Amino acid sequence: MRLGITGNPYKTGIDKVIEHILKHFDDSELLIWNGLENNLKEFKNLNYADELTLKEEADIVVSIGGDGTFLRSARFFIEKPIMGINVGTFGFLTIYGEENLQIALENLKKGNWTCEERTVLQAKLNDKTLIALNDITFNVTGASRMMTVEVRVNKEKLYDFRGDGLIISTPTGSTAYNLSSGGPILYPTMDAFVITPICPHKLSLRPVVVPAESLIEVTVSSKTEEMIVSADGQETIPITNITVLLTKNNNKAKIVKTPGILSYFEILKRKLYWG
Repeated sequence: MRLGITGNPYKTGIDKVIEHILKHFDDSELLIWNGLENNLKEFKNLNYADELTLKEEADIVVSIGGDGTFLRSARFFIEKPIMGINVGTFGFLTIYGEENLQIALENLKKGNWTCEERTVLQAKLNDKTLIALNDITFNVTGASRMMTVEVRVNKEKLYDFRGDGLIISTPTGSTAYNLSSGGPILYPTMDAFVITPICPHKLSLRPVVVPAESLIEVTVSSKTEEMIVSADGQETIPITNITVLLTKNNNKAKIVKTPGILSYFEILKRKLYWG
């Protein structure tokens, strides 16, 4: 088994994680993204490669950083099992850290791990396709501006409104922007999406949960033409008046789980102070 190591080079603590990994894996079993080379100068005999090579040769991808790093890695390495190690601050998706990393690596080495599959969302607009593990969002960029939004599900009109934007969230992303905007939390392995208006100028509008097999059509317009559509808050495309088609991606994100980690509800309680 070969581990592909990627991460955020601007985070501290990556070298400490590599130290832990090398206690369980030989350096020949690691293939490290060359963007981390400056972080790991103290280590000799490590193998570096670009991300495309990691994508081809790694059996499991280890993402070192925070949730943002994990989301980017999950999109790029969409077909690979991915393990998130937190050296950031919040760490909702990066479930491994100092307190459980050693035992997790032992289990990984022994093959004592499973993959938890997560639904992935995609948006098609013109000749571009965005994929997201968390959410696809539509926003205006100007201060005190609004957009007009119409949403159709399987060709049937759901609603239209004027407001600050719209979130289409996966179950994984339901605890992020969706939750902050009044949307519900979905269990992460569900096969569904949440449609959540952002500050709509209609008091009766509420988030709606739809099956992941749905075709969601979002038409947005604004007199200012200062609008964007973004995937996981990271990949952003400027848009004018447009209809975007959103569906489930054919691939699923595969998140590595080892025995003894916190359950989803325990993570909610610890990270979001739930219940």
